[in-house]
Amino acid sequence: MKRARKISRLLLIGDSMIEYGAWQNYLPGREVINLGLSGESVEELRERAPNIIKRQATPDLVLIMIGTNNVAMGRLEFFAAYAEILTVFQETWPVALMVINSLLPMDLNYLAPEAVPRINDRLRTLAEKKNAHFLDAWQALADQDNLPLPGVLEDEVHLTARGYRLWATCLEEFLIRQEHP
Repeated sequence: MKRARKISRLLLIGDSMIEYGAWQNYLPGREVINLGLSGESVEELRERAPNIIKRQATPDLVLIMIGTNNVAMGRLEFFAAYAEILTVFQETWPVALMVINSLLPMDLNYLAPEAVPRINDRLRTLAEKKNAHFLDAWQALADQDNLPLPGVLEDEVHLTARGYRLWATCLEEFLIRQEHP
């Protein structure tokens, strides 16, 4: 039986989807370090990862949410670089929970409705192969037709406060499950 453990220090890393979130407000009682960088691609995060490691103490959890900009630019083959990012963080912080966050719904007219779910399937497989967790926030923000729920997007990609609350609830539920297995 797994022991209960408190997950206090969260390191959230990724693009504007992370950066724009008021995570400390959504996850009270936890220390949230927001290392989101607007416009960042998977490959750019791979380059930034060593600098992150130098500046951060060991977290209890590392959540990676990256790939939105790759998808928006039509660059869908980013999984090798993503795996490298995950490996670097796992090797640096072996006791931290590693979490790959699903991509979130987007309303880009050139993107097929099933494109992001297919990418999320590959991210889930990557998490399984790399012994990481997969947080499926997609399911909290999309309907059965793979379209964003009403009121979760402020533009084609970025979330509203409602969207962030839904995502944060999904994350908090995951944290509670990990703390009380």
